[in-house]
Amino acid sequence: MLLDQPKQRRRVLGRFLWPLVITAAAVVAVVITSSGDDTRAELQYLGELHESASDLSIGADTLRVVISRLSRIERSELETATSGLREDLETAAELVDRGPTSANLVGANAVYRRAVEAWTVGVSGFASGILTAADDPTSTVVADNIANSLAELRGGDRLYSDLLRELEAEEVPDPVAPMPEILMLPAEGELFTLSLAYVEAARSPNSGIALRPGLRVASITSDPLWNVDPNDQAIVPATDQLNFSVVVDNAGNVASEPEPIELTLAGESDPVVLSEMLPVLEPGEQTAVQFLEIPVVPGGLYEVAAALPAITNDIDLEDNLLTVLFEVNDE
Repeated sequence: MLLDQPKQRRRVLGRFLWPLVITAAAVVAVVITSSGDDTRAELQYLGELHESASDLSIGADTLRVVISRLSRIERSELETATSGLREDLETAAELVDRGPTSANLVGANAVYRRAVEAWTVGVSGFASGILTAADDPTSTVVADNIANSLAELRGGDRLYSDLLRELEAEEVPDPVAPMPEILMLPAEGELFTLSLAYVEAARSPNSGIALRPGLRVASITSDPLWNVDPNDQAIVPATDQLNFSVVVDNAGNVASEPEPIELTLAGESDPVVLSEMLPVLEPGEQTAVQFLEIPVVPGGLYEVAAALPAITNDIDLEDNLLTVLFEVNDE
């Protein structure tokens, strides 16, 4: 399947590829040192070109692995892959801006520049399009935007193939190590069809790409503290009033908005409904909300429920309600 090709992540790819890159760089350095002045500058540039292309090859492989799992990755994974690739593209742009000192390599430098420019536009547009597709499920233009970005990536791939042919010219010194393959286009196929598949994957319910809050009711505790008997029944020591502490946390990937939380106590008399406002919670942050001095009858059977409203784009509405059935001891 297009979006379900299990591969190892960037750090695993790097574990195998970086020793090869380091070895190739070492060989290039030895050859440059032993060459004459006429070719030393050319070999120096070719060594830098090889290093730049190797970094881009690893980044492209990482992006392809991430995209193959688009329907079930976290936003941070996509952002890490694309930001790393953009950094390598910036380094490549600096190389082509500096350019070679030899006229024999001006053509190769020009072709590499065009490839880097196309890849830069493509990677930036692709990442932006995927995030927009996830964050705004109503957007109808993201598929076109992503398809245009894929066209830029494919154009860069073709220009890189032209660069490899440029380096085979008779006047260009033979590179010490073969230039790596670079394929920025995540998959082969008709570009708009690929784009629609990526939009669908980014909007998958299993995807963690979208910026969505994830408030949930994590726990309810009472004061006096209830205990659970052998029949799994919560029992509160004899009392005529209770305090409740409700813990709410943010399991999403974006800060929450201030939201109300309601506590309802139903049992021996009319239900008691209380409400408090939650503060803004950052991802992974939690808070405890207190509901104090609620009257109860000893010997009574009660149900306490803590509920959050239906939050727009919440990652899981089922964890917005927590109930506990308990009995107040009469002795």
